[in-house]
Amino acid sequence: KTRQRMCPLYVAGLIGPGDRKSIQPMAERLASGSYDQLHHFIADGIWDATPLETELLNQADRLVGGRDAVLVIDDTSL
Repeated sequence: KTRQRMCPLYVAGLIGPGDRKSIQPMAERLASGSYDQLHHFIADGIWDATPLETELLNQADRLVGGRDAVLVIDDTSL
């Protein structure tokens, strides 16, 4: 139940207004008093990131492509 409540808040924090998209500022804007719950939602994710990483690889290959192409992705945003 907590994950179901935190996921929409987290997504709203990512796409909503505000310059800082780290957990603390988002929690202050969206879920006052819920910093720990939002942090736990992100830090202890139980989802499999493989499908997302596979799609990112496919999209990057399509956009950059080529045998000698190199693309560097900062994965801290994933």
